[in-house]
Amino acid sequence: MARSYIADIAGGTATQTIQIQGSQTLKNATFSWVNAAAGKIELSLSGTSQIGTAQPDNNVIARVSASAGANTAAVNIPINVPVKAFQSVYVHCTGAGNLGTCTLY
Repeated sequence: MARSYIADIAGGTATQTIQIQGSQTLKNATFSWVNAAAGKIELSLSGTSQIGTAQPDNNVIARVSASAGANTAAVNIPINVPVKAFQSVYVHCTGAGNLGTCTLY
């Protein structure tokens, strides 16, 4: 049975690692965050952030931008990414105070 994964977005320059528990296809990524500073949130199969890369490689699954608006934002992105047990998926972020949540399901 497919399961969901939830990771906190820490704000600032940080990476959160999600370890997949069983083989499945992740169909969607939902991001919600507080816009506190200009920055980005990136979902990737690579442990190395490519946020500063204009043309990232195919390990980057999704990327959203945060602004300095002091409001909240949310988006759901269809991803359809097959993953295997014990594989790691990474949520990279930049921008001080851009706290939030990433849900994969």
